[in-house]
This record gives sequence, C-alpha cells and structure tokens, in this order.
Amino acid sequence: MLDKFGRYVTIINELERPAKPVAAPEDLFATGKIDTTIEGVDMYAEDWVEQAAEKVNAAEGNDYVKLDRGVLTVDQLNHFLNSMPMELTFADSNNQFLYYNHMKPAEEMLASRTPGQAGNPLAKCHPESKHGSVQWVIQQLRSGASECISVNVPTHGPDKYVVHNYQAIRDYEGNYIGINEYIHDLKPTIDWYLQQTGQELVGSKTDSVSSATANDSTTDSVSSASQTNPVETIEATDSVSGASQNH
Repeated sequence: MLDKFGRYVTIINELERPAKPVAAPEDLFATGKIDTTIEGVDMYAEDWVEQAAEKVNAAEGNDYVKLDRGVLTVDQLNHFLNSMPMELTFADSNNQFLYYNHMKPAEEMLASRTPGQAGNPLAKCHPESKHGSVQWVIQQLRSGASECISVNVPTHGPDKYVVHNYQAIRDYEGNYIGINEYIHDLKPTIDWYLQQTGQELVGSKTDSVSSATANDSTTDSVSSASQTNPVETIEATDSVSGASQNH
C-alpha cells in the first residue's frame, strides 16, 4: 500500500507541476538584426569576411586591439587563437556563423570548416533534417537551461575521443550573445594523465552501467535523458558527415 501511495503522490506532483515554458523558435536563417550585425553584405558570399571588414573599416594586421586585460595586434590575436589545441567556432545570438580559428585545412580538421563559410547563417551550416536539433541546443543555451552541452563523436576511430562542446557566451551583464563551439580530442590528455599518475582504465562499459544501475537510482534518469537528447543527433550524423562539409 505504501508503494502504491508513493507512486500516486509522484503522479499527482507531476500533474500539478507548472508546465515548462515553450522556447521561441530559433531563426536559423539569421534574418533578424542585433547591435553587431554588419548590414549590406550578403551572408552567403564566399568573401563575406573581406566585404564585411571593408564595410566597417575593421582593424587588421599590425593594428592594435584593446582587450579586457591586454593589448594585442590583430596578427597576434589570430596567432594566439590558432595556437589553441582545439577547434573554435563563434556564432552570434542572431545565429550567424562569424568565425573559426583557421589553423588547418578543412580535410585535417575534426569538424571541417572552409574560409568561405564564415558569415553564413546557421541554417546553411547544417542539413535541413538537423535544424530541429540545432534549435534545441541554441534554446538550451539562450534560455540558461544549460551553460554547456558536450557530446562525444565516436566516428573518428578508436584512437581518438573527440568531444564537441557548445558553450554559451554571455556579456558582462549575463546576456546571451552567442555560442562558442570548441572541439578537441581528449584521448592524448587522458593518456598523459594515466601515464603521469600511474593509474589504469579498468572494467568495461557494460560492467560500469550494470554496477551503477544496481547501486544508483540516478542512472535511469541519465540514460533516459541521453536517449532523448537531440544534440547526439546533430553530432553523430551532422558535425562529422553533414556539418563538417557545410559548416
């Protein structure tokens, strides 16, 4: 009777819980405008970067840029970002893909980008069949439901453990201004850690899951969330095969 009563209370609580607000649809075609939108330049143009830079008389080369805690030339800033051990992509709050650190040719990247894609709306960066999943990720970050969404992409082979991270970018007041997608292979770091500490990875995924299930009731909710998390759909079929070719 107690068990049945407990289930009854759970059901009642779920029924009386306020409905979650429905997030507004994302404009993946970036038809809107924000304070930093560069107008009068075709977002689909292969030379969008050059046209946009000329339009706003952007700093370049040896021009200095004052940052939060530093002063660098544009060249220094480019070299600094290109030296990062990960692939970086910036899309603004208007869902326009503005930048990636161009440190390798597309065919050598974990998620390939090409120079002509900078400036594209995010709709152009992903197949139409994945737009719903892309919207879900942006909605999570924009709303503050999540600050970072991470997922492993297993299609790079057993010698890599590639993780795509979608990190919300916020201004000093906490307002959402875009996404930092950073992609890196964690395996070299994991290998280095094991070597430095003398530790070893033991057991199998099956053992871990069954053991956790037997001892931790949270496993069910985690696995359930994983099954319904649309971000896995983006990465498994998009960043590697689809978006890698288009974004």
